[in-house]
Amino acid sequence: MLHRLDLSGTWSFALDPDNVGLSSKWAATTLGDSIALPGSVDEARKAPASSAITMAHLSRRHPYVGKAWYQRIIKIAADQSQLYHWLYLERPHGQVDLFINGIKIGRDESLSTPNRFFLGRLAEGEHTVTLLIDNGRFEAVGDAHIAGDMPDVAHSKTEHTQTNWNGVVGSIELHSAGGGIHNLAVDAPSRHLRICMDLEAYDTNAFWPTFWKADATDMVRLSFSIAGQDRPVVEEHAVSISSALTSLQFDVELPEAAGNWDEFDPIVHSLVVEWFRDGQLLDRAETPFGIRTIRSQGRHILLNDRRVFLRGTLDCCIFPLSGYPPTDKRGWRKAFETAAAYGLNHIRFHSYCPPKAAFEVADELGLLLHVETPIWAILGADPALDRYILTEAERIVAEYGNHPSFVMLTVGNEVYGARMHAFLERFVEYWQAKDARRIYSGGSGWPTIERANYVSKPEPRSHRWGEGLNSRLNARPLETRTDWSEWVQKVPMALVSHEIGQWCVYPDLRAIDKYTGVLEARNFIVVRDDLAAKSMLPLADDFTFNSGRLQTMLYKEDIEAALRTPDFAGFQLLGLQDFPGQGTALVGVVDAFWDEKSYVSPQAFREFCAPTVPLLRADGFVVAQGSAFTADLQIAHYGANSLPAGQVTVTLVDSNGGERRKSLVDVEELKTGQLHDLGPISIDTTDLPDGLYQCVLSGNGFANRYEVAVFADAAQRTLDIVGALDATTLERIEEGATVVFSPSPETIKPNAELGHTTVFWNTLWTKGQAPHTLGLINDIDHPIFSLFPANSHSGWHQWALTYGRRALDMKTLDARALIRVIDDWNQNRNLVLLAEVKIGRGRLLLSACDLTADNEHLVARALRNAVAGYLEDGSFANAPSASVDELTSWWEDIRA
Repeated sequence: MLHRLDLSGTWSFALDPDNVGLSSKWAATTLGDSIALPGSVDEARKAPASSAITMAHLSRRHPYVGKAWYQRIIKIAADQSQLYHWLYLERPHGQVDLFINGIKIGRDESLSTPNRFFLGRLAEGEHTVTLLIDNGRFEAVGDAHIAGDMPDVAHSKTEHTQTNWNGVVGSIELHSAGGGIHNLAVDAPSRHLRICMDLEAYDTNAFWPTFWKADATDMVRLSFSIAGQDRPVVEEHAVSISSALTSLQFDVELPEAAGNWDEFDPIVHSLVVEWFRDGQLLDRAETPFGIRTIRSQGRHILLNDRRVFLRGTLDCCIFPLSGYPPTDKRGWRKAFETAAAYGLNHIRFHSYCPPKAAFEVADELGLLLHVETPIWAILGADPALDRYILTEAERIVAEYGNHPSFVMLTVGNEVYGARMHAFLERFVEYWQAKDARRIYSGGSGWPTIERANYVSKPEPRSHRWGEGLNSRLNARPLETRTDWSEWVQKVPMALVSHEIGQWCVYPDLRAIDKYTGVLEARNFIVVRDDLAAKSMLPLADDFTFNSGRLQTMLYKEDIEAALRTPDFAGFQLLGLQDFPGQGTALVGVVDAFWDEKSYVSPQAFREFCAPTVPLLRADGFVVAQGSAFTADLQIAHYGANSLPAGQVTVTLVDSNGGERRKSLVDVEELKTGQLHDLGPISIDTTDLPDGLYQCVLSGNGFANRYEVAVFADAAQRTLDIVGALDATTLERIEEGATVVFSPSPETIKPNAELGHTTVFWNTLWTKGQAPHTLGLINDIDHPIFSLFPANSHSGWHQWALTYGRRALDMKTLDARALIRVIDDWNQNRNLVLLAEVKIGRGRLLLSACDLTADNEHLVARALRNAVAGYLEDGSFANAPSASVDELTSWWEDIRA
C-alpha cells in the first residue's frame, strides 16, 4: 500500500439482538452507543452480565451472540481521491457485512485471515463506514462433530477455548494505492530465490478500460534486507502490463552473507516489492522470509536436510483475559518463549490459525508451526463447509506462507465422514503440487491418507482414549522398554504422536484471582466452595502440588517413550498449557496464562524434553537390596551439530544428595538426528539402605534422572490384621489392642476408581473414564515414612500399593491420613489408603493397601514392615480419637 489510515479508536455502536438493524436501515443512520476498537463486545461489557455457572469451561461475564453494528466516519484527502482503497480488518469474528455511506459493499467470514474489502475510489471528503458483525453466523466448522454429543468444538470459535466473541481485535485500517501487488510468494530453499506475485491493474471504466492500453513504462523493484547486513540487495525489472492481471516470477541469487533459517539459528530476512509506472509508485508490499527447506524422507522430517524431532504442544487458542488470540507480538512472545523454555520446538494450532504476530514471533524464535484450517467437523457432507475449508487454506497460505516458521498444514482436527478420505487426498495432492515450502497431512489424529508427508496418530501414547485402568501405566509398574516401533512400522511416512499426555492436575485455586478479564473461573470457584463445605480447603495447595508432581512424572515417561522410539518423528503434547474447557481439562504444567506452576520448573522439564536427552531402558525401577539395577543407556540427539566425543557420568544419589555410586561411560562422536545406543549399565545395591535414589545421567550440556527404589528383601513382620470390624475386634481395640483394619476392595462401596496415574483429560468429558484419582499425598513427617521411603507425592514404586485397590472414603470419621488419595475435583471425597485413629485405649490403623502376609510384592512387604515397626513403639503420633459408635457408623456407611 502507499497510504495507511489507522481507524482504531471510538466507533459508534449498537447491539442488534432482535435482528432489526437491516430492515430498519441502521447503516444509513447514526448509531446511538459507542465502543472502542480494536476490542470485543465482551471487553466493552455491552451485553447484560451473566451469572451462569458451568463446569464445562470458563464463564463469560458479559456473553453476547448475535448481530452488532459498528460505525465511524473516515475522511479522504484530496491527494488520495484518485487512489483505490481497501478496508483492512484484522481478526473480526463471525460474518462481516460492510456498508459505505449506507450501501452494502460486501461480506466476508474468514476465521483465519484478515478481511479485506475493496472499496474502489472514494471522493474527497467524509464517508460513513458501517460494519455488521454476526457471531451467530458461521459455516459449520465445529457443529458437525459427533452430532449432538460434542457440539461446536472447533477452537476457532468454541466457548471451550477462545469463546465466541463479537468484534474486531486487530488492526483496522484503510489502505490506499494506485494498483495492487498481490499473492507475493517467496520460495527460498537456498540463496537462489524464486519470487512470484500478481500485479492487479484497476480501472473504473467497465467498457473501455485504458490502464493496460496506455503507453507507459512499468518497473518492479525488489529490495532485500539481509539480516546482519547494512545495505539491501536491490534488483529492478522492467515488466509489461497487457491486462488487468500480470503474473510475475523472478529468480534472484542472494549473497553468501544471507544465512539460513533454522530451529537453532532463526535468521529472518525481508523483501520489499515496489511497482512503479512512469516513475510513479503505484503500490508497495513487504514480507519476511527465511532460507530453509522442510521435507519428509521416508519416516523422517528434514529441516535443511537435517533430521528434526518435533517436541510439540497444542495451542488451543486459550487467552482468558481477552477471550481471543493476541494480535500483538508481546502476547505471543509470552506463550512461545514459555514453550521454548520447557524444551519445545513445535506448536500445533488446533482447529484454528493464529494471527500474523504469532508467525512473526515464531520466526524469531525458531519454532516450527503446524497450522490447521478452522474446523473440527465431518467432511464431504456439507458442500458449503467443504468449499470454505479450501478457501480458508488458500487464504492462510497467501497471508502467512512466506513465514519460515510455517512448516506444516492440515485440514483440521480429528475429522470424520465416509467421504473424508477422498477429500483429504485431494487436499494434500493439491498443496504438494502447488507449494513445496511446507509438508502436508490430512487431519490431525486421523485418518492416515496415502499421499500425506506425515501423519499424527493417537495410538503411540501411554494412555489411549477409553483404556481406563487397562492403560499401560495403570495396568503394570513402570518399565522403560516400551516404545512405539509397532506403530511406526504400520505407516510408511513420518509418524507424530497425537495429543499425548492429557494428564490432569488438581485445580490451582490461587489462580482464581488472575481471571480479571472477560472470563471468570467459576468452575474453579465451584471446586473451592465444595472443598470449603467439606472442611478440606486447607488441602487445596497440597492437592495441586502433589498431583502436579505425579503429572510431571507421567509427562516425562510419555515424552521419553517417544524419544526412545527409532524412526519416530515427534510428539504433540496436550498439553503444556492448561485447557480450561471441555469439562475443565487441567493438563498443563503451566496454567492458562502460560505462567509456571509450583511443582516443576522449566529447567527440570528440559532434562527430559530437549534437543539432547540421555535415556535409560530398564525393566523396572524397584530393586531388592543386593541386586543390581541394570538398564541400557541411550542418547536421543537432535541438536544443531554432532555431539563431540566425551563421557556420560552415571551417578546414584541418595535422598540427601549424597553420592553413593559413580561410573563413567565413554562416548564417541554422536551424529545429530539419531537415537544412539551406548550399551548397558549396572549399579550394585549391596549395602544400600532402603531408600529412593536418583540415577543421574549427565554429560556435556545435558542431564536426566530416574528414581530407583531400593528395598531390603526382608522377612514379613507380624501384624494384627483384620478384614472386618466385628464386636470382638471392636472390644479388643477399645480395651487397648493395636489392630490394622484392611478390608478387601469388594467389601467397600464403589467410590473413585483408583489408578496410579492422574485423571486422563477429565471425568466430565470422558463420561467417567477411569482413573478418577490424581495420585497420593504421603504424610512424610509421620514416623512410618522414616521406615518406608517416599516423597510427599506418588512414587513409581507405590503402584504396588494402588493396583487393584479401592480407597477408603473417610466421610464422617476423623482420622489422620498417612497416605491420602487425591480425588477428582468434581467429587472431592476424603479418600485414604492409610490412616490412623485412636479408639478408646486402643489404636486402629486403617489400610486400603494389601498388607496381608499373602502379598509378596517387595514394596507391599516394605510398607507392612514399616507399619509393624511403627506400631511397636506404642503410641499414635497426633492421631485423633473416635468412639466405637463413630467407627461402626462410618464403616456401615461405606461398606458394600
